[in-house]
Amino acid sequence: MTGYTTTASSDNSHVDKTLNDLHSNVDKLLLVDTPKDARDHHVHRGWSITSREPRMFDQAKEEEGCRKIVEQLTPQELNAMPDENMPMRHFRADKGNVEKAIKRIKYAIKWRQEFGVEKILRAATNATSDEEDDNDEVEEERNIRSILMHESSPGKMYVRNHDKAKRAILYMYPVRENTNHPVHNILYLVYSIERAIACTEKNGLEKIVIIMDFKDWKMKHAAPMSTTKQTIHILQECYVERLERAYITNAPLIFRTFWNMVKPFLDPVTKAKIVFCSSKSGVNELKKNFDEDKVEACALGTGHLKPFDVDEYFDTPFDMTFDEK
Repeated sequence: MTGYTTTASSDNSHVDKTLNDLHSNVDKLLLVDTPKDARDHHVHRGWSITSREPRMFDQAKEEEGCRKIVEQLTPQELNAMPDENMPMRHFRADKGNVEKAIKRIKYAIKWRQEFGVEKILRAATNATSDEEDDNDEVEEERNIRSILMHESSPGKMYVRNHDKAKRAILYMYPVRENTNHPVHNILYLVYSIERAIACTEKNGLEKIVIIMDFKDWKMKHAAPMSTTKQTIHILQECYVERLERAYITNAPLIFRTFWNMVKPFLDPVTKAKIVFCSSKSGVNELKKNFDEDKVEACALGTGHLKPFDVDEYFDTPFDMTFDEK
């Protein structure tokens, strides 16, 4: 278990009740989400009965669109999906354009396989001891975990608590960058997104929120443009419909220069999800969507939250945020 795959309950009566409430056809019983290792015998429908995300279209249109997408995926692609609702997210992201959704979901699945997302999560969540027999796979996972923990150590990016809607919050502090390593930075970004998703999905939701704090930021803290472009590409093309909102806090005047360089790479949908919190409306957004005792000071938090600790973070279950009560 990596922590982000929705699985069916082992209580058959509970499953039956859930399905009877949500579906009229008894054959839907065959379509309950299953663990990843059982997907060879799983009928993929392309949507999840457990997701509480609001619909974009009526139920019949969305489900028909998902069926068409699933029909165009190979068995290998279906088994490589991180969760059952991936086709639904792509259908919504492309506003019901099935042909475009098929193309983009195939790309996202291929990216996950080539980037090795499953391997990264396995390495992060399965710590190996020095006493274990060494082999290439164990050594590789040990190296990946070491990279992730080093990237994480200054507290530049981590998942902590949830907003009022129960979406996990991914904090980013660019001034705390400690490596500027183009590969390791992206490796840790993907891990962080996946963890935020896992901490959100347990609440029946799929979209995360990001808080980016730019206090004391100067142009010297700007990530290389290649890394920035890759970050945007991953968020927009490899994690479609995974971002609810991104809040930018404490941005200095000089940040406008960097922002003007970045804006052309953002699609209109992503751009509309970004909230600058220096304005009155931005401050109101923070107050409306977060509990002040559960967010950090950069988002108007008033609670005395403990400092980030990398060892504690990686010892915490993958689907729990740092310092989650």
